[in-house]
Order: sequence, then C-alpha cells, then structure tokens
Amino acid sequence: MTPEELLEAVRHLPDLVRDIAVAASDIEDLPDREGITEVIILGTGPGRVAGDVVEALAEFHGDVPVVATGARCPSWVGEGTLAFAVSSVGEAPAATAAAELARSAGARMIAVTSEGELDEWATRHEVPAVRVDPDSGPASGLGVAIVPVLVLLERLGLASGMSRLISGSASQLDARRRAIDEDHSEIDAIARDLEGRVAIVCGAGAIGKNAARRWVQELDRVGGIPAVRRRLPVNSEDVATWSRLSEKVTGGVVAVVLRHDHEPEGLTGGHDLLGESVSTVIEVSATGDGALAQLLDLVLVADAVAAALRAASAA
Repeated sequence: MTPEELLEAVRHLPDLVRDIAVAASDIEDLPDREGITEVIILGTGPGRVAGDVVEALAEFHGDVPVVATGARCPSWVGEGTLAFAVSSVGEAPAATAAAELARSAGARMIAVTSEGELDEWATRHEVPAVRVDPDSGPASGLGVAIVPVLVLLERLGLASGMSRLISGSASQLDARRRAIDEDHSEIDAIARDLEGRVAIVCGAGAIGKNAARRWVQELDRVGGIPAVRRRLPVNSEDVATWSRLSEKVTGGVVAVVLRHDHEPEGLTGGHDLLGESVSTVIEVSATGDGALAQLLDLVLVADAVAAALRAASAA
C-alpha cells in the first residue's frame, strides 16, 4: 500500500469497527446457546492477538470461561465448547487445521474470516461466518478480528456489555482520528525520533502487551523500523542490560512506552529506571472509556506512526 492508502485506512478504522459490528449482528444460524460451558478462540496473527484481548475482556464481562489457544485445539474440547476460528489476513492453514480438530471433537463453530482457506472451510462445513474485507488495509486487522467475537458472545448470552464497549471504542477512534487530522505534529515527532533507530516497545497488563505487539508489527512491517517488545526494567541488572543494548545498537535505541488506565500497580519504578537505560523515551498515553477503547486507541496511533514513517521513506 502507498503511504496515502495507509493513512486513508487509518482514517476509516472507526467506520470499519462499526461496519463489522453490524455484520456480526446480522449473521444467522448461530449455534444453540444451551449447554455451552466454555469458549475457545483459535487464530494466528491478528486472530491470535484478538483472542488474547477477548480472553482478557471476558474476565470482566463473560459468563463462561474464554480461552485463547492460538492454533491449538485443546484435548478437552467437546460438545460443550463454542469455538471461534479467527483470521482477518487471508490464508490461515494452522487456524484452519485447529478449527477442523475442534469441529471433529464436537465443538460448535463460528468463523471470522477473510478470503482464503478458512473461508473455504467455513463454507464447506456450513459454519456461520462473519466475513472481513481482505482489502480494508492494515489498520483494520486487529479491530475487525476482535469486534465480531465480542458481538457474537453477547448475542449468545455468553457475555454482557459488549455493545457498549464497541460503541465507546468507535467513538474514541473517531476522536483520535480527528485529533490526528487536525494536528499531525505529534505523530510526525514520534516518527522522526524513530527514524534510523531500533524501537523497543513496552506495555504492561493485557492491554499494554497486546498494543505493544501491534506497535512492533506495524513499525517493522509497515514503517521499516526494527522493533521488539520487552518488559520494563525492574532492577539494576535490567538497567545494565538495556544500557548495553543501547550502546551496541548502531543509531541507538528508542523506548516506546504505552500507557493506559488498566495497568498493574507498582510500575512507577520501572518507568524511572527506563530513563536511566536509554537516551530517548517516547510515552504514548491511551485515551477513551474502557479497556477496548484504549487498546484500539493505541492501535490507531501505531498505524498512524507507521504510515508517517512509510511516507518519510518514500519522500
């Protein structure tokens, strides 16, 4: 995608979230709720991250256990299991294989899929599916993988409050998008600090961890910046490790710290130690009401920074 197409995809993320929520609300022939005792989410790439996020949200809003297993079908899957097979990025052989194992074990199945192997599998086995536009761009990947699962959990009476979370998230994405469109200087400043350096992204708790995954992916694959995810330093040994890394990397290291309202307690010391370890620390704070809104807010900023880096390299 061109830099202009990337930025346009970022601008459309709020609408994509709303549209996929409507699509999930409209699908028919859902499995029977009676007898479902647990939910598993099978997926790779954005589908794997989406599963981890839904699992975290279900701790607060779910009525049955929700477990994200990646591309693994646990041995305990059976007739009381509802399995979501999730892939928003085309071919997904590992997720499709896990979905077939779950179906063979008697699980009730739902797919969230774009074009590709998983979509063909769902059609062949008459599995109800929410279909994702494969051309909607990188900014859509995580949001459109999470939202349908939340909608369907609520429709089946397996979780509550999901519609409110999604509505609040779309509103927050609108607000962040407008702010970026009105003043791109913060995004451009982050991009300038990252150019020619290695990014180490830190985020605490389920929201920070999964947002950091997205930042690493987008900085590396879209922005062309080497990036890794790492926890905050907790003691002098960690400080020494960070310092050695910073000294050895040509061009230096930038720490990107993702902040949100759902962080575990006791992180202040780690943030202070980080300032002793690297010369440049970029702190990005999420806004929005609720965990999902803040996660997707951080995701949108990551996509905007990656697009700005791509544009700078193309100039």
